[in-house]
Amino acid sequence: MNLFYKLDENKNVVPATLEEWNDYWEERLPHSSKHIGDEIINDRRISTVFIGLINGFNQKNEPLLFESMIFDENGVSISMNRYATYKEAEEGHKKAVQFVEDGCKEDE
Repeated sequence: MNLFYKLDENKNVVPATLEEWNDYWEERLPHSSKHIGDEIINDRRISTVFIGLINGFNQKNEPLLFESMIFDENGVSISMNRYATYKEAEEGHKKAVQFVEDGCKEDE
């Protein structure tokens, strides 16, 4: 199994060498933006990025390569979720934004 990944021009996950991943991460390749979303709402930062390194697997055994985090006003992480696809990461970012807009309250 490959350890490193990048996104192609259609935002599909594709295998990469360490050098390609590094160039992608440093945004030296075309289409190499790692940010899916990054905003501040109610003193909370919501950041969703493509990491391109395996951070575990989902129930379908797909590598988790994207991550959403919510940080408090001091930069301390208060929530984190990981995803396998760009689409899942986009949807996860929207949910994280809604969670912050709702006052960081869990569904009852």
